Amino acid sequence: MMKKILFSFIPIIFLLFGFVTNLFPGQFYDLAYRTEILKNGKILFVRYRNPLLDAVLKTYEIYMFDPKIGKISFLQHPQEKLYILPVLSRDRTTMSYHSLIEGNDYLVTANLETGRSIRLRFDTGGYFVELGLDYDNDTVAASIKRGENRQALYLISNSRGTIRRILDGKIYVETGFLDNGNVYFVEQVEEGRNLGFVNVQTRDKFITAEDVEFVQKTANGDSILYSRQKDLYLYRPYGNESLLLSRKFSAERKLPLISSDGSTCAVIEEGIIYLVNIPSGDVLYYISIDTRGLSFYLTDFTFYIVKENKILYIEHKKPGGSLQELYEAQYPIHLLGVSRNDRQLIYQHEDRDEVIVHDRRENKTYKKKFDFTIEQIVTPYTEDSFYIITRTIAAGIGHPVRELYFYHFKAEKLFTVSTAKDTDLKLYLTEE
Repeated sequence: MMKKILFSFIPIIFLLFGFVTNLFPGQFYDLAYRTEILKNGKILFVRYRNPLLDAVLKTYEIYMFDPKIGKISFLQHPQEKLYILPVLSRDRTTMSYHSLIEGNDYLVTANLETGRSIRLRFDTGGYFVELGLDYDNDTVAASIKRGENRQALYLISNSRGTIRRILDGKIYVETGFLDNGNVYFVEQVEEGRNLGFVNVQTRDKFITAEDVEFVQKTANGDSILYSRQKDLYLYRPYGNESLLLSRKFSAERKLPLISSDGSTCAVIEEGIIYLVNIPSGDVLYYISIDTRGLSFYLTDFTFYIVKENKILYIEHKKPGGSLQELYEAQYPIHLLGVSRNDRQLIYQHEDRDEVIVHDRRENKTYKKKFDFTIEQIVTPYTEDSFYIITRTIAAGIGHPVRELYFYHFKAEKLFTVSTAKDTDLKLYLTEE
């Protein structure tokens, strides 16, 4: 039996149906656990609280910050508890998450631009473990625990209010959609982990590779990178083929870099770098270079190499290019990030004393000293600003905790987005 109840613009559908690793262990809270850049310079960020220091009881909170109006929005119902991370659509307009309110299961899929959402209520007799959001921004793949060492994959349509089981298994550690509409999964078995997919129409199961270690789907869902022992492969669903990219891969040494548009990946080995076109599997460039002591950065158009005080680059989408020197500083460079249009280089020197922004178009440099340690720079789709994820020592617990700031470097204005100073930490240190 199914009921659909409408409240203004928000449909609530009742379905009756038979049933990330912490940066620092033993951490009570993290104020910038996950960040995702949205349109118009906005950012979605996730906090977590874990007052009992139990990974099973760790809960998440979802927020959105709009720098144009300086507004922080709490994106879930105040009574909702989230035990798994939300998922974001490819176009970054839609979010889906699973929550519990007084023992009731809900799946919420919300449009972040309009504020409209669909809330599905479940009586599953189990609990959600993993989520994936299809490229239609409506269909959700969910892994639901059905008992001890037993899970199943379900296909859920928000607009139709339907749920359909497509695969039974044991333990799914990852799931999501490919751009052909099928659902891929990483399944834990006694021998290790298997990568496979299920045809959502026929419910046929296919194993792509056994005993995999590293697995990463590209943003467009048209390929999956995976490794077996020292071999790195690129799997393409449309041809159902796996292309060997490297025989010297080590996930512990250096993971491949993938551009945000999902078109290019950089595979870094000792003494050589491959720049690979993901849709075709063709190697665009072989770069022979001593990779020891170097750092790397990949944007949608450019691959950067930092060698001591120099930044080298190659425009990987242009054929017939070569590695060239782009910028030289007085001291060794620690590259934090590059703006999405490749206009600004954001870096520090070895002493990490100040942040330096070099504007290539203006040939101008901006400098700013901060009293915190920068862990990561997140560049939005707008110019002249960026987000800063920092590490600070949390009051009362002695562990480093991530915080989030927004910095407009031309105006030299720093905005606190998610920091301990502006948070009632008592709520994160005690169980409700």
